[in-house]
Amino acid sequence: MEPIRVGIIGVGNVLNQYLDKIGVHPDVNVVALADVNPDAVKARAAEYSVAKALSPDELLADDEVELVLNLTPPKLHAPVTLQAIAAGKHVLSEKPFATSLEEAQHILDAAREAGVKVGSAPTTFLGSGMQTSRKLIDDGWIGEPVAAFASFACRGYEHWHPNVDPFYSPGAGPMLDIGPYLITNLVNFFGPVKRVSATTPRSSETRPRPGKDGEVIHIKTPTHVTGTLDFESGATATVMVSWDIWNHNLPHLEVYGTGGSLAAPNPDHFSGAPVLRRGEPGDLALDMTPPGGGDWRETPITHRDDAYRGIGLAEFGYAIRKGLEPRTGGDFAYHVLEVLLAFEASSEQGRHIEIESTCQRPRPLPSVGPQEPYRFD
Repeated sequence: MEPIRVGIIGVGNVLNQYLDKIGVHPDVNVVALADVNPDAVKARAAEYSVAKALSPDELLADDEVELVLNLTPPKLHAPVTLQAIAAGKHVLSEKPFATSLEEAQHILDAAREAGVKVGSAPTTFLGSGMQTSRKLIDDGWIGEPVAAFASFACRGYEHWHPNVDPFYSPGAGPMLDIGPYLITNLVNFFGPVKRVSATTPRSSETRPRPGKDGEVIHIKTPTHVTGTLDFESGATATVMVSWDIWNHNLPHLEVYGTGGSLAAPNPDHFSGAPVLRRGEPGDLALDMTPPGGGDWRETPITHRDDAYRGIGLAEFGYAIRKGLEPRTGGDFAYHVLEVLLAFEASSEQGRHIEIESTCQRPRPLPSVGPQEPYRFD
Protein backbone atom coordinates (compact mmCIF):
# COMPACT_ATOMS: atom_id res chain seq x y z
CA MET A 1 0.00 0.00 0.00
CA GLU A 2 1.29 3.46 -0.87
CA PRO A 3 2.00 5.35 2.38
CA ILE A 4 -0.54 8.00 3.29
CA ARG A 5 0.95 11.49 3.00
CA VAL A 6 0.27 13.44 6.19
CA GLY A 7 0.52 17.12 7.02
CA ILE A 8 0.28 18.16 10.67
CA ILE A 9 -1.08 21.53 11.82
CA GLY A 10 0.03 22.42 15.36
CA VAL A 11 3.48 21.57 16.73
CA GLY A 12 2.93 21.71 20.51
CA ASN A 13 3.59 18.99 23.07
CA VAL A 14 1.15 16.51 21.55
CA LEU A 15 3.25 16.31 18.38
CA ASN A 16 5.84 14.17 20.19
CA GLN A 17 3.21 11.60 21.04
CA TYR A 18 2.45 11.09 17.35
CA LEU A 19 5.95 11.25 15.90
CA ASP A 20 8.21 9.68 18.53
CA LYS A 21 7.29 6.16 17.34
CA ILE A 22 5.93 6.90 13.88
CA GLY A 23 8.65 4.67 12.41
CA VAL A 24 6.72 1.54 13.41
CA HIS A 25 4.12 2.56 10.81
CA PRO A 26 5.92 2.59 7.43
CA ASP A 27 2.60 3.25 5.71
CA VAL A 28 2.55 6.80 7.19
CA ASN A 29 4.68 9.48 5.52
CA VAL A 30 4.71 12.84 7.35
CA VAL A 31 5.53 15.28 4.56
CA ALA A 32 4.88 18.65 6.24
CA LEU A 33 4.42 20.43 9.56
CA ALA A 34 2.64 23.76 10.01
CA ASP A 35 2.06 26.24 12.79
CA VAL A 36 1.31 29.95 13.24
CA ASN A 37 4.70 30.22 14.96
CA PRO A 38 7.30 29.97 12.14
CA ASP A 39 10.27 29.52 14.49
CA ALA A 40 8.55 26.67 16.33
CA VAL A 41 7.57 24.81 13.18
CA LYS A 42 11.08 25.09 11.73
CA ALA A 43 12.58 23.70 14.93
CA ARG A 44 10.11 20.82 15.07
CA ALA A 45 10.57 19.97 11.40
CA ALA A 46 14.32 19.77 11.98
CA GLU A 47 13.79 17.66 15.13
CA TYR A 48 11.77 15.04 13.24
CA SER A 49 13.45 15.38 9.82
CA VAL A 50 10.25 16.55 8.13
CA ALA A 51 11.01 18.20 4.81
CA LYS A 52 8.51 21.05 4.89
CA ALA A 53 7.96 23.66 7.63
CA LEU A 54 4.95 25.71 6.53
CA SER A 55 2.24 28.06 7.63
CA PRO A 56 -1.22 26.47 8.02
CA ASP A 57 -2.43 28.10 4.78
CA GLU A 58 0.62 26.83 2.91
CA LEU A 59 0.05 23.30 4.18
CA LEU A 60 -3.61 23.32 3.15
CA ALA A 61 -2.60 24.47 -0.34
CA ASP A 62 0.05 21.75 -0.68
CA ASP A 63 -1.09 19.04 -3.13
CA GLU A 64 1.31 16.53 -1.58
CA VAL A 65 -0.72 16.48 1.67
CA GLU A 66 -3.61 14.01 1.61
CA LEU A 67 -4.46 13.71 5.31
CA VAL A 68 -4.31 16.58 7.80
CA LEU A 69 -3.68 15.81 11.46
CA ASN A 70 -5.25 18.67 13.42
CA LEU A 71 -3.29 19.29 16.64
CA THR A 72 -4.48 22.85 17.25
CA PRO A 73 -6.06 23.95 20.59
CA PRO A 74 -9.56 22.48 21.18
CA LYS A 75 -11.50 25.65 20.33
CA LEU A 76 -9.80 25.64 16.91
CA HIS A 77 -10.46 21.99 16.11
CA ALA A 78 -13.69 22.62 14.21
CA PRO A 79 -12.57 25.75 12.30
CA VAL A 80 -9.27 24.19 11.18
CA THR A 81 -10.96 20.91 10.27
CA LEU A 82 -13.48 22.80 8.13
CA GLN A 83 -10.67 24.73 6.40
CA ALA A 84 -8.89 21.46 5.62
CA ILE A 85 -12.08 19.91 4.25
CA ALA A 86 -12.60 22.97 2.04
CA ALA A 87 -9.08 22.36 0.72
CA GLY A 88 -10.03 18.80 -0.21
CA LYS A 89 -8.09 17.09 2.60
CA HIS A 90 -9.07 14.18 4.80
CA VAL A 91 -8.81 15.17 8.49
CA LEU A 92 -8.03 13.36 11.72
CA SER A 93 -8.41 15.75 14.67
CA GLU A 94 -7.19 15.55 18.22
CA LYS A 95 -9.99 15.32 20.77
CA PRO A 96 -12.53 16.69 21.14
CA PHE A 97 -13.95 16.42 17.60
CA ALA A 98 -15.64 19.81 18.17
CA THR A 99 -16.98 21.77 21.15
CA SER A 100 -20.65 21.61 20.11
CA LEU A 101 -22.91 19.29 18.15
CA GLU A 102 -23.66 22.09 15.72
CA GLU A 103 -19.96 22.36 14.84
CA ALA A 104 -19.67 18.59 14.60
CA GLN A 105 -22.67 18.30 12.27
CA HIS A 106 -21.23 21.06 10.08
CA ILE A 107 -18.02 19.01 9.80
CA LEU A 108 -19.90 15.83 8.82
CA ASP A 109 -21.98 17.67 6.23
CA ALA A 110 -18.94 19.42 4.73
CA ALA A 111 -16.93 16.18 4.58
CA ARG A 112 -19.78 14.32 2.92
CA GLU A 113 -20.16 17.05 0.31
CA ALA A 114 -16.39 17.18 -0.33
CA GLY A 115 -16.04 13.39 -0.47
CA VAL A 116 -13.37 13.23 2.24
CA LYS A 117 -13.10 11.30 5.48
CA VAL A 118 -12.99 12.90 8.93
CA GLY A 119 -12.44 11.50 12.39
CA SER A 120 -11.15 12.19 15.86
CA ALA A 121 -8.81 10.94 18.52
CA PRO A 122 -8.41 9.49 21.07
CA THR A 123 -7.19 6.29 19.47
CA THR A 124 -6.03 4.47 22.61
CA PHE A 125 -8.72 1.86 21.99
CA LEU A 126 -6.53 0.71 19.05
CA GLY A 127 -3.61 -0.02 21.39
CA SER A 128 -2.59 -3.47 22.58
CA GLY A 129 -4.03 -3.10 26.08
CA MET A 130 -7.55 -2.22 24.95
CA GLN A 131 -7.56 -4.54 21.94
CA THR A 132 -6.54 -7.42 24.22
CA SER A 133 -9.30 -6.41 26.63
CA ARG A 134 -11.78 -6.28 23.76
CA LYS A 135 -10.75 -9.77 22.61
CA LEU A 136 -11.17 -11.20 26.12
CA ILE A 137 -14.67 -9.69 26.33
CA ASP A 138 -15.66 -10.82 22.84
CA ASP A 139 -14.31 -14.33 23.44
CA GLY A 140 -16.52 -14.73 26.52
CA TRP A 141 -13.92 -14.82 29.29
CA ILE A 142 -16.18 -12.86 31.66
CA GLY A 143 -19.46 -14.17 30.26
CA GLU A 144 -22.01 -11.66 29.01
CA PRO A 145 -20.80 -8.10 29.82
CA VAL A 146 -23.42 -6.26 31.83
CA ALA A 147 -21.73 -3.26 33.48
CA ALA A 148 -18.58 -1.19 33.75
CA PHE A 149 -16.95 1.44 35.93
CA ALA A 150 -14.66 4.11 34.45
CA SER A 151 -12.84 6.91 36.27
CA PHE A 152 -10.11 9.48 36.05
CA ALA A 153 -9.52 11.92 38.90
CA CYS A 154 -6.80 14.29 40.02
CA ARG A 155 -6.36 17.75 41.56
CA GLY A 156 -6.27 19.61 38.22
CA TYR A 157 -3.61 20.62 35.74
CA GLU A 158 -2.57 24.06 36.99
CA HIS A 159 0.31 22.64 39.05
CA TRP A 160 2.21 21.46 35.96
CA HIS A 161 0.62 22.82 32.76
CA PRO A 162 2.08 26.12 31.46
CA ASN A 163 -1.21 27.33 29.89
CA VAL A 164 -4.01 25.98 32.03
CA ASP A 165 -6.76 28.59 31.54
CA PRO A 166 -8.24 26.94 28.40
CA PHE A 167 -8.76 23.73 30.36
CA TYR A 168 -11.13 25.55 32.76
CA SER A 169 -13.06 27.30 29.97
CA PRO A 170 -16.29 26.31 28.20
CA GLY A 171 -15.71 23.50 25.75
CA ALA A 172 -13.09 21.94 28.00
CA GLY A 173 -13.07 20.71 31.62
CA PRO A 174 -12.37 17.12 32.66
CA MET A 175 -15.27 15.69 30.65
CA LEU A 176 -14.08 16.98 27.27
CA ASP A 177 -10.38 16.66 28.12
CA ILE A 178 -10.06 13.22 29.72
CA GLY A 179 -13.61 11.93 29.26
CA PRO A 180 -13.02 11.05 25.58
CA TYR A 181 -10.55 8.34 26.60
CA LEU A 182 -13.15 6.69 28.81
CA ILE A 183 -16.09 7.02 26.43
CA THR A 184 -14.28 5.85 23.28
CA ASN A 185 -13.08 2.74 25.09
CA LEU A 186 -16.52 2.02 26.51
CA VAL A 187 -18.07 2.31 23.04
CA ASN A 188 -15.31 -0.01 21.80
CA PHE A 189 -16.34 -2.56 24.42
CA PHE A 190 -20.14 -2.19 24.36
CA GLY A 191 -21.15 -0.32 21.20
CA PRO A 192 -23.23 2.87 21.00
CA VAL A 193 -24.81 4.66 23.97
CA LYS A 194 -28.57 5.06 24.29
CA ARG A 195 -29.01 7.34 27.33
CA VAL A 196 -27.01 9.48 29.79
CA SER A 197 -27.83 10.65 33.31
CA ALA A 198 -25.36 12.83 35.20
CA THR A 199 -24.53 15.52 37.72
CA THR A 200 -21.77 18.06 37.01
CA PRO A 201 -20.84 20.39 39.90
CA ARG A 202 -17.80 22.61 40.28
CA SER A 203 -16.18 23.00 43.68
CA SER A 204 -15.38 26.72 43.31
CA GLU A 205 -15.58 29.67 40.94
CA THR A 206 -11.83 30.34 41.15
CA ARG A 207 -8.60 28.53 42.02
CA PRO A 208 -5.29 29.99 43.18
CA ARG A 209 -2.78 30.29 40.36
CA PRO A 210 0.34 28.39 41.51
CA GLY A 211 3.39 30.59 41.86
CA LYS A 212 1.37 33.80 41.41
CA ASP A 213 0.37 35.23 44.80
CA GLY A 214 -3.07 36.81 44.66
CA GLU A 215 -3.81 35.64 41.10
CA VAL A 216 -6.65 33.23 40.42
CA ILE A 217 -7.85 30.96 37.63
CA HIS A 218 -11.50 31.52 36.75
CA ILE A 219 -13.44 28.26 36.60
CA LYS A 220 -16.05 28.32 33.82
CA THR A 221 -16.75 24.63 33.37
CA PRO A 222 -17.75 21.70 35.64
CA THR A 223 -14.77 20.20 37.44
CA HIS A 224 -16.41 17.06 38.87
CA VAL A 225 -18.63 14.90 36.66
CA THR A 226 -20.41 11.68 37.57
CA GLY A 227 -23.01 9.84 35.58
CA THR A 228 -24.36 6.63 34.11
CA LEU A 229 -24.53 5.39 30.54
CA ASP A 230 -27.11 2.99 29.16
CA PHE A 231 -25.91 1.22 26.02
CA GLU A 232 -28.00 -0.08 23.16
CA SER A 233 -26.57 -3.53 23.96
CA GLY A 234 -28.24 -3.46 27.40
CA ALA A 235 -25.05 -2.90 29.38
CA THR A 236 -24.60 0.06 31.74
CA ALA A 237 -21.55 2.01 32.90
CA THR A 238 -20.79 4.37 35.77
CA VAL A 239 -18.37 7.19 34.88
CA MET A 240 -16.53 9.69 37.08
CA VAL A 241 -14.05 12.34 35.95
CA SER A 242 -12.80 15.01 38.33
CA TRP A 243 -10.23 17.72 38.90
CA ASP A 244 -11.39 18.13 42.51
CA ILE A 245 -9.82 15.01 44.04
CA TRP A 246 -6.36 14.68 45.57
CA ASN A 247 -6.12 10.92 45.23
CA HIS A 248 -8.29 7.83 45.20
CA ASN A 249 -8.26 4.02 45.11
CA LEU A 250 -10.56 3.50 42.14
CA PRO A 251 -9.94 1.52 38.93
CA HIS A 252 -9.49 3.33 35.64
CA LEU A 253 -11.75 0.93 33.77
CA GLU A 254 -13.35 -2.33 34.85
CA VAL A 255 -15.88 -4.46 32.99
CA TYR A 256 -18.21 -6.84 34.81
CA GLY A 257 -19.83 -9.87 33.23
CA THR A 258 -22.04 -12.79 34.16
CA GLY A 259 -18.95 -14.98 34.61
CA GLY A 260 -16.25 -12.68 35.93
CA SER A 261 -14.56 -9.27 35.83
CA LEU A 262 -11.90 -7.58 33.74
CA ALA A 263 -9.64 -4.73 34.85
CA ALA A 264 -8.50 -2.99 31.65
CA PRO A 265 -5.30 -0.90 31.52
CA ASN A 266 -5.29 2.88 31.81
CA PRO A 267 -7.50 4.09 28.90
CA ASP A 268 -5.18 7.09 28.44
CA HIS A 269 -2.38 4.69 27.44
CA PHE A 270 -1.83 2.39 24.47
CA SER A 271 -0.29 -0.55 26.30
CA GLY A 272 -0.61 -2.47 29.54
CA ALA A 273 -1.93 -5.94 30.28
CA PRO A 274 -5.56 -6.51 31.32
CA VAL A 275 -6.16 -8.37 34.57
CA LEU A 276 -8.87 -11.03 34.54
CA ARG A 277 -10.82 -12.63 37.35
CA ARG A 278 -13.37 -15.39 36.88
CA GLY A 279 -16.21 -15.80 39.34
CA GLU A 280 -15.25 -17.94 42.35
CA PRO A 281 -17.35 -19.98 44.83
CA GLY A 282 -16.21 -17.75 47.70
CA ASP A 283 -17.94 -14.81 46.04
CA LEU A 284 -21.29 -16.43 46.77
CA ALA A 285 -20.83 -16.71 50.53
CA LEU A 286 -22.44 -14.44 53.10
CA ASP A 287 -18.99 -13.00 53.83
CA MET A 288 -18.05 -12.59 50.19
CA THR A 289 -14.56 -12.10 48.83
CA PRO A 290 -13.44 -8.52 49.63
CA PRO A 291 -12.82 -6.04 46.81
CA GLY A 292 -9.55 -6.84 45.09
CA GLY A 293 -9.44 -10.32 46.59
CA GLY A 294 -9.51 -13.63 44.79
CA ASP A 295 -7.54 -14.90 41.83
CA TRP A 296 -6.88 -11.91 39.55
CA ARG A 297 -4.54 -12.90 36.69
CA GLU A 298 -2.61 -10.70 34.28
CA THR A 299 -3.34 -11.88 30.76
CA PRO A 300 -0.94 -12.17 27.82
CA ILE A 301 -1.06 -9.35 25.27
CA THR A 302 -2.64 -10.47 21.99
CA HIS A 303 -1.54 -7.47 19.87
CA ARG A 304 1.72 -5.76 18.99
CA ASP A 305 2.63 -3.42 21.83
CA ASP A 306 4.42 -0.35 20.43
CA ALA A 307 1.64 1.59 18.71
CA TYR A 308 1.46 4.97 20.43
CA ARG A 309 -0.66 7.71 18.77
CA GLY A 310 0.72 7.11 15.30
CA ILE A 311 -1.53 4.06 15.03
CA GLY A 312 -4.46 6.43 14.52
CA LEU A 313 -2.80 7.87 11.41
CA ALA A 314 -1.92 4.40 10.11
CA GLU A 315 -5.45 3.08 10.58
CA PHE A 316 -6.95 6.22 9.04
CA GLY A 317 -4.62 6.00 6.06
CA TYR A 318 -5.47 2.33 5.52
CA ALA A 319 -9.17 3.21 5.50
CA ILE A 320 -8.59 5.97 2.94
CA ARG A 321 -6.63 3.66 0.65
CA LYS A 322 -9.19 0.83 0.93
CA GLY A 323 -12.34 2.99 0.75
CA LEU A 324 -13.43 2.00 4.26
CA GLU A 325 -14.82 4.03 7.14
CA PRO A 326 -12.01 4.60 9.68
CA ARG A 327 -12.58 3.08 13.09
CA THR A 328 -12.21 6.64 14.43
CA GLY A 329 -14.41 8.08 11.67
CA GLY A 330 -17.00 10.84 11.64
CA ASP A 331 -20.06 8.96 12.88
CA PHE A 332 -18.05 7.46 15.75
CA ALA A 333 -16.52 10.86 16.62
CA TYR A 334 -19.90 12.61 16.53
CA HIS A 335 -21.52 9.94 18.72
CA VAL A 336 -18.75 10.14 21.33
CA LEU A 337 -19.04 13.95 21.39
CA GLU A 338 -22.82 13.79 21.84
CA VAL A 339 -22.34 11.46 24.81
CA LEU A 340 -19.69 13.74 26.35
CA LEU A 341 -21.89 16.83 26.04
CA ALA A 342 -24.92 14.97 27.39
CA PHE A 343 -23.37 14.80 30.87
CA GLU A 344 -23.61 18.55 31.44
CA ALA A 345 -26.98 18.76 29.65
CA SER A 346 -28.40 16.06 31.93
CA SER A 347 -27.21 17.87 35.05
CA GLU A 348 -28.51 21.26 33.91
CA GLN A 349 -31.90 19.91 32.82
CA GLY A 350 -32.33 17.44 35.68
CA ARG A 351 -33.28 14.51 33.46
CA HIS A 352 -32.01 11.63 31.37
CA ILE A 353 -30.66 12.69 27.99
CA GLU A 354 -31.54 10.36 25.13
CA ILE A 355 -28.68 10.07 22.63
CA GLU A 356 -29.99 10.70 19.14
CA SER A 357 -26.96 9.56 17.14
CA THR A 358 -25.56 6.08 16.82
CA CYS A 359 -22.48 4.47 15.29
CA GLN A 360 -20.99 1.13 14.46
CA ARG A 361 -19.00 -0.54 17.21
CA PRO A 362 -15.41 -0.24 15.93
CA ARG A 363 -14.08 -3.35 14.23
CA PRO A 364 -11.45 -5.15 16.34
CA LEU A 365 -7.90 -5.12 15.06
CA PRO A 366 -6.39 -8.43 13.93
CA SER A 367 -3.93 -9.91 16.43
CA VAL A 368 -0.29 -9.58 15.35
CA GLY A 369 2.93 -10.59 17.02
CA PRO A 370 5.77 -8.27 18.14
CA GLN A 371 7.65 -8.51 14.81
CA GLU A 372 4.65 -8.57 12.48
CA PRO A 373 3.37 -5.49 10.64
CA TYR A 374 0.27 -3.82 12.05
CA ARG A 375 -2.89 -4.92 10.26
CA PHE A 376 -6.14 -2.94 9.91
CA ASP A 377 -8.29 -5.24 7.73
